[in-house]
Amino acid sequence: MKKFLTFILLLAVVPSLLAQGFDFEGKMKLAQKGDANAQNEIGEYFADGGQGKFPPDYMSAVKWWEAASKNGSARAITNIGVLWYMGKGVPANRHKAVQIWTEAAKLGDAEAQYLLGQAYSGGLGVLPDIVTAVFWWDKAAQQNHAKAQCNLAFAYANGKGVDKRDLKKAFELWKASAEQGNTTSQTYLGLCYFSGDGVAPDLKKAIAIWTNASDFNNREARRYLGIIYATGKGVKKDIKKAMEYFRLSASQGDEEAKKYYEQLRLDNASNVNLKIKK
Repeated sequence: MKKFLTFILLLAVVPSLLAQGFDFEGKMKLAQKGDANAQNEIGEYFADGGQGKFPPDYMSAVKWWEAASKNGSARAITNIGVLWYMGKGVPANRHKAVQIWTEAAKLGDAEAQYLLGQAYSGGLGVLPDIVTAVFWWDKAAQQNHAKAQCNLAFAYANGKGVDKRDLKKAFELWKASAEQGNTTSQTYLGLCYFSGDGVAPDLKKAIAIWTNASDFNNREARRYLGIIYATGKGVKKDIKKAMEYFRLSASQGDEEAKKYYEQLRLDNASNVNLKIKK
């Protein structure tokens, strides 16, 4: 493909791994006995505000994560790094966050490896270094980390930080990530099927994948579906449906979708040039 989205640099506050019905008392008993995983989860519980029961308690979270890290939890180390990055419970210090993530990444934590890739890709706390970013994304992707797989796919699609551009490899990575529910990967997997990049063209698959991503509120997928229905490529032409997809995408901040919506609203599909950009 000739044109791709730039690397995603989203960095969430400590990602909660807590399911509904978290057994706080049971986990606390294990944590007090020195169970590193339980200590980490207790820390996440406090950072998460007890699943909305109270304001996030980062000081308590740090206390439990420090205990968990001493007992061998690499994920607890990663979580501490996120707090340093965000300045939650500790002074904000991106450089220190990167140092902490490096420690956790070397211990094999996939989330830390992914976050290190983010840091090196965006120059967050370190000098930008796309080769190093790709190195860590690859480590995380090998552990089936969906976001790392997605970003690594962009690297191969653009030929940046890798030995050579490889659209087949990009397709394979987006497919692996998409199968885990990553809607960005689903959107670009659909684009691969639409364009025939790294895989044989299959318009029906592209539309089905974009429809799924749209159901999970992906604005790019909605824009692409708008173009599909406006042009009647692979589906029965349906301007009303196209406008609805453009409206939904535009409401999420997609400027191209907003432009297409206005064109259709004013021109009712006459003299409107809608193309899916590759």
